[in-house]
Amino acid sequence: MKVPFSRLLVDVSYTRTQRGSIGVTRVVRSLLKEFEETTSQTELPCLAVAIHGRGFREIPLSAVAASEVNSSNVAASPAASMLRGITGGRGRQLALASLPLSLLYGVWRLYSRWIFKALSRQAPPVIFEEGDVLFMGDASWHYEAWHAAQRAREQGARVVLMVHDLIPLRHPEYGASLISMVFKEWLTRMLLCSDAVVCNSEATERDLKSYAASSGISLPPVGHFRLGCDPTNPANAETVRPALASFLQKPGASFVAVGSFEPRKNYAWVLQVFERLWENGQEFRLLIAGRPTAEGRALIEKLKLHSEQGRKLLTVFDATDGELEHMYHHAWALLFPSLAEGFGLPLVEARTRGCLVIASDLPVFRELADEGVSLYPKYSAEGIEALVMACAKADRRALVAPMPAFTWRASAAQCLQVTAELLMNQFPQKKILRASLSES
Repeated sequence: MKVPFSRLLVDVSYTRTQRGSIGVTRVVRSLLKEFEETTSQTELPCLAVAIHGRGFREIPLSAVAASEVNSSNVAASPAASMLRGITGGRGRQLALASLPLSLLYGVWRLYSRWIFKALSRQAPPVIFEEGDVLFMGDASWHYEAWHAAQRAREQGARVVLMVHDLIPLRHPEYGASLISMVFKEWLTRMLLCSDAVVCNSEATERDLKSYAASSGISLPPVGHFRLGCDPTNPANAETVRPALASFLQKPGASFVAVGSFEPRKNYAWVLQVFERLWENGQEFRLLIAGRPTAEGRALIEKLKLHSEQGRKLLTVFDATDGELEHMYHHAWALLFPSLAEGFGLPLVEARTRGCLVIASDLPVFRELADEGVSLYPKYSAEGIEALVMACAKADRRALVAPMPAFTWRASAAQCLQVTAELLMNQFPQKKILRASLSES
């Protein structure tokens, strides 16, 4: 594979402040690890960078890993703890409920500038040069990334933006008005200073092009690649808590749902579906594992106090990778009732481990589905009930072959290939260094 750049610089400004690997942070950490290993086979440097005002600073690659937090890890800093509290905790909930939108927006801009500048104050500045590619794949709507990206571009770098989804714009009902406003400004400004855009699925690419056309936005060249999923790690099998293991070992069918507790995941609706099944005498078990969010606080409290908690219902808010592996291997099916997704990693993770999937009929799920995925019309209680009942009648897991694994190594290679093609088509006459990379 030939790539039209001499250095790859990966933005990790948000991911390095987070303690877990969920959603965007899992994608960024996984891609960065594979970028580093792939490019280390050549003379192509791969650097991690974090925003600092209107520029970037270089961050040690080791500081981005989702390892146990220690004194040298920025995720352990007071500033990072404050960031997590504001962006995902009770602080955000209180602010959104008590302040007008215009004031919230002004406060967010000032806070964002201060916090991210403080987090990278001690790191050395990055000077971009011709032949560099700045890969903006992080959750950069949390900071005014366009200023630093444009400055990198002016210094000679090519800017490649990764779009994970357009949910804040397409489905503002699932989040606060401030989030939609911030995301819209971020996307509009970043598209103006990007030389190429890569999406995490064909469905996201189509949605972006449709949104741009209806909004009168001019797009740079756009492509997509598939996110990865590495094979099972047997070493994780020892990390399962007894309550979770015993819940899944009980006789009969058990179903799991994996993903953060937020409205678009549709867990409240799934709970109602299972409550009706339980009232009708069914003994199916439901396990929901996900990260708590401010928007999901009311549902979380309801689940904790539910009369079936610990019997037919179990909720886990801090599942380890080993416990997720255990869920996929022992559940009769993964339930994925989401109302909006850009990709849907749990579907791929479950299928590559042989777990059947029952999911809402979303474009990206149709794109990813194999014979082990059953789709029902979104919002159709009858549809999901019928699939759950059919699945519970007989354990079919051994009759359906697992989905072939598409690893993070393959995902990173595909991402670099798509990026290279977009940039070479955009700048066919540009003479810049090209390095050979192995796709293995």
